[in-house]
Parts: sequence; structure tokens; C-alpha cells
Amino acid sequence: MSKKLAPDIDELLQRAQADISVRPNRHVFGNSSTTASNAGYAVRPNKKAVGRKVSTFYVIIVLFGFGIAIVGYINNIIAVNRLSAEIDQLQSQYNKISNGNAALHAEINRKSGWERIGKIAGERVGLRYPKEQATPFDVDEDLMERAKESPSGK
Repeated sequence: MSKKLAPDIDELLQRAQADISVRPNRHVFGNSSTTASNAGYAVRPNKKAVGRKVSTFYVIIVLFGFGIAIVGYINNIIAVNRLSAEIDQLQSQYNKISNGNAALHAEINRKSGWERIGKIAGERVGLRYPKEQATPFDVDEDLMERAKESPSGK
């Protein structure tokens, strides 16, 4: 299988062979022995690797993602500040109610003192403390039953 080569391809082959002789350690896709044995093919010089281009669509998607993340973060900060203000308001309301309850407890304790109750009972109702001590006594069961039976109490 012989190939017919155009004159410009012959020229390229000669340049490639001259290039191989100048730079013997230059390898494209393998070792130099396999490249040199295939005399019908031109040796491609090594090129810098071309990086993939980043699509503008992906750049826009990433920017939108960052924008949404920033908006979410700021929204979180605003929500925390609102909740903090509401907590402060509720704390002050709780303190006000707690102070009111403490004042009511103090007033209850002051008004439920025995001295004050005794004084008011003596002035308004006419009650007084007994002068002598009450003496307890036992009642027989027979007397209790007779008292229950008799309608007049005698």
C-alpha cells in the first residue's frame, strides 16, 4: 500500500525529520522510535494545552447563586434583629408585670396581718378578743342523740 504524496506533504515530512534531528527528546504521543519509523507521517510539535473556555451561562448562574446566598444572609440578619427587638419588648413587658405582681404580693401580705384584721374587726364589726380562755368539754353520745330527737332542744 503505497501512498501518493503531494509535493507540499513531502516538504512537511522533510521539515519534520529535520525537526526530529534537531530536537531528539521531543515526544508527542509516545517515544521517538515509533514516530521515526513511520516516515509517512508528519510529527506535530508540542503545543500549549488550551484550557476550556468558561461558558457565560455558567458564570451568570454562579453570580445568581452568590446573589441569592447574599440576599438570604442579609434576610437572616434582618430577621434576627427583628426577633431581638421583639424579645427586648417582651422582656420589658414581663418585667413590668412581674413588678406589678410583686407590689400586689406585698399589699396582700400587709393587709393580711393579724393586727390589722383584729383592729378592723373591732372597729367595724364590733368583735373583740375573749378575756378568758375557752374550756373544752366532752359531750356524751346519749345526750347528742336526745338533742337530735327533741325538736325544741330540751
